[in-house]
Amino acid sequence: MTTKKRFFIAGFIALILNIAWEFSHHPLYIDLSGIPKYSHLIIASFTDMLTILGIFAIVSLKNKNTNWIKNPNKFDYLMVVFLGLIIAISIEMINLNLGRWEYTVAMPTFFGIGISPLIQLTLTGIISLIFIKQIEQQ
Repeated sequence: MTTKKRFFIAGFIALILNIAWEFSHHPLYIDLSGIPKYSHLIIASFTDMLTILGIFAIVSLKNKNTNWIKNPNKFDYLMVVFLGLIIAISIEMINLNLGRWEYTVAMPTFFGIGISPLIQLTLTGIISLIFIKQIEQQ
């Protein structure tokens, strides 16, 4: 599979996973952004997809190729987890401080950051890699 096709498929998988995630955990937020709900969720899903592709690009730079996506090693997965967590923490802290959203009482938090957004990029990134690996092996 070509690099372009591999990243396109990874992006598509990440987008579908993040749309499902955004729509399912939206009730845990009080949205103060002023953007209509569905537009906000779709924009957030595309942003999440681009973020995951950015993480994959960083890992590709570290590996000096994109072939790692075919068969990621433990360090590749660890980088996806670490970068996903750092980016998620940054996004949440910035937007909570700017007052773009708040959590409902139903949102479990860890040091004031919602658990759901904290694990989202990491989990959807890892699941995207697993799907790509399965596709590559067929």
